[in-house]
Amino acid sequence: MPWPMVHFAISENLSFGDPSPNLLLGSISPDAIHMRGQISREEKGVTHLVHNGKLPNKELIMERYREYLPKRMEPEWKSFVVGYFSHIYTDLRWTETIYTDFENNYNGDKNEIRKTYIDEVSQVEFYLLRALESKDKLLVKLEKAKGYSVDPFLTQLEINQYRDCKINWLEDLNNEPQITPIYFKTDKVMSFIRETAKEFLYLNKEWNIECFEDGWNIS
Repeated sequence: MPWPMVHFAISENLSFGDPSPNLLLGSISPDAIHMRGQISREEKGVTHLVHNGKLPNKELIMERYREYLPKRMEPEWKSFVVGYFSHIYTDLRWTETIYTDFENNYNGDKNEIRKTYIDEVSQVEFYLLRALESKDKLLVKLEKAKGYSVDPFLTQLEINQYRDCKINWLEDLNNEPQITPIYFKTDKVMSFIRETAKEFLYLNKEWNIECFEDGWNIS
């Protein structure tokens, strides 16, 4: 699955370069399940709508997305929900495209495939952190996000704890591997970000989801 900066970059694309705090926080919230410590793949899957070991198809994602939007009326909630379900859609598309290509083309030691993935996507995180025009205010915005519980999946506390954990990780430059990715090249990742954001916007139009004034300049 992609790491936070990919989700933040997609949020930037969805909001025409000005993502709100709750959109950013929502975009990483499904992974807040990690705040429970050692969890099984099945436990993590619940927050991503995984069933029988498979990620949901786009129809199920959009059905649940449309179900959650009206649960609260404030625009900050709606922004948060956009982020949450854009995360799940992004994970689906990443698995179907970028990650599948990685598995198919990986030619290193099979015992090192997970380490290679972690090293390369870690490097992508820092590339994106430097590349995004709003990088200086992105983490400040994220820190200000209120966050919400997502019943029955996650509590507000877990989500905010995860946010703080990710901010701390990104602010520590020692986490950058200082490598040149072989499989997750920056142009490929940037193309994925642009295309996935376009796809998600199109799905909103296709499903007649018009929950924001002024188009996608969301709160």
